[in-house]
Amino acid sequence: MDKRPLDFGDPGIRFIREDILSYDFEDLFRREEVGGVFHLAGLLGTTELFHRVVEAEMVNVVGLLRILEGMRRCDLEKILFTSKPNVWRNNVYTITKENAERYLNMYKEVYGLKTIITRPFNVYGPGEYLNEYRKAISYFIIASLRNEPVEIFGTGEQTMDPIYIDDVVQAIVRSYVAEPDEVVEIGSAQSVRVLDIARRIIELTGSSSQIVHLPMRRGEPLDPLDVRANGRMKYLIGYEPKVDLESGLRRTIEWYSEHLQEFSYYYRYSGEDLVE
Repeated sequence: MDKRPLDFGDPGIRFIREDILSYDFEDLFRREEVGGVFHLAGLLGTTELFHRVVEAEMVNVVGLLRILEGMRRCDLEKILFTSKPNVWRNNVYTITKENAERYLNMYKEVYGLKTIITRPFNVYGPGEYLNEYRKAISYFIIASLRNEPVEIFGTGEQTMDPIYIDDVVQAIVRSYVAEPDEVVEIGSAQSVRVLDIARRIIELTGSSSQIVHLPMRRGEPLDPLDVRANGRMKYLIGYEPKVDLESGLRRTIEWYSEHLQEFSYYYRYSGEDLVE
């Protein structure tokens, strides 16, 4: 669990840090004036979760079911859930998210819950920690700032749809208000090669880092894919990303430059994580 201190910048916000698998959500919903639920909790990772299969299923699926049951018993009607793109992939994280989506659809159909599903694409920005899993952009920045080799899995020809955290927050809130009938894919609908992002980060940081190619990670397609959102976000919730990739990278690099001492460790892959 992330042990960083929490600062929301608003003294009117009360934060409760509890375990999603043991906390009494029904009691919370009955005590507090809860109008709905934003569910963003989860155990993240792609290859990383092959080592934590049961734990991931418990947190990502059973944890959601405990919330849904609390809502059902307390007559709460509305929940927004953050899923992930490409739910057809065969890795632990993706399977747990697909299972969660199916349960949400079941509660919608059987119990009449208002369920809003969002699928943010490649979210990046200040503040992301990498001790239990590794995200590409934040890792590229840290490695570049340290002038360490920048590891890329496969050829780097695979693409991603990076979206800055501020845009993701806006899109999630707007999705909750709009209550669209279909899944909201949160992204720019534009793709960029992983290799190009790594090279640009090395340039922006003035780094001497060299790119090193590793085998693909387990649970990811071996052939490069063109990954991007479907472009329906504006139609569904009336929102388009405001932060372009160049501006977002510069903001993110600035934050990591100021906090680099906090990243003495990040997740490192072993041979069993990779496909030879």
